[in-house]
Amino acid sequence: MNQSLQNVPAPAPTLPLFYKNPVPVEPSRHATAGLRERIDFGFSRETNAIALTASEIVHAARHYPVVFSKDAPAVPFAVVGLRDKENLFVDAEGKWREGYYIPAYVRRYPFIFSEVPDSRQLVLCVDEGADIFEPSSTAPFFVEGKPSESLQRSFKFNETFQMHYQDTHRFGEWLDQNDMLEGKMARAELSNGQTFTLQGFRLLNPERLRALDDAQVLELHKRGWLPLLHFHLQSLQNWSMLSDLARGR
Repeated sequence: MNQSLQNVPAPAPTLPLFYKNPVPVEPSRHATAGLRERIDFGFSRETNAIALTASEIVHAARHYPVVFSKDAPAVPFAVVGLRDKENLFVDAEGKWREGYYIPAYVRRYPFIFSEVPDSRQLVLCVDEGADIFEPSSTAPFFVEGKPSESLQRSFKFNETFQMHYQDTHRFGEWLDQNDMLEGKMARAELSNGQTFTLQGFRLLNPERLRALDDAQVLELHKRGWLPLLHFHLQSLQNWSMLSDLARGR
């Protein structure tokens, strides 16, 4: 049985992965709204690849294969499953496998920044389609018309995420401009004879890395990107771990 790694390319332009109905967070609309006070990652159960920021590669590489999107600009992804629509790290109760790194893209949900049309201004939005969203909550986003401490923390987290995302965009552009990546395919075979073929992603070509001139290596070093490429290559040892988890399922 062959499967394809469907989620490595950038998410569809309509709505980002996981989001159903993101709307700007406003006192007039969300005066009593908030989130249920429970951790539930069930929304990420039906994906086998999750986008990373460049700064996360060092953390994600310990637990997942880190690959790059097929389309430019290159975006790093953590591969979290072999089968399509299966995240091996989220159980039936929505809990993430203990001890494994949880990507920031997952941790920021159900919040997200959205650009104001014809402007560079960003607005914090919340996905009203999220299971943990409550129109009337005991822990509302606003207290006496002012953002709660929880909402302020969410804003700060998304603000930091956005900065890392911009650096990731520059990182991906550099990799594409210098032709550092090549399309690859991975195969995994389970004990019951099932074979999975994962495609639609790119990996670093080690020979092209070794062929960089001194100026390019210095640029990578100064931007803090050189170690990320080594962590990416090291992460590819995690393919076998994914196979072991899939056998357990």
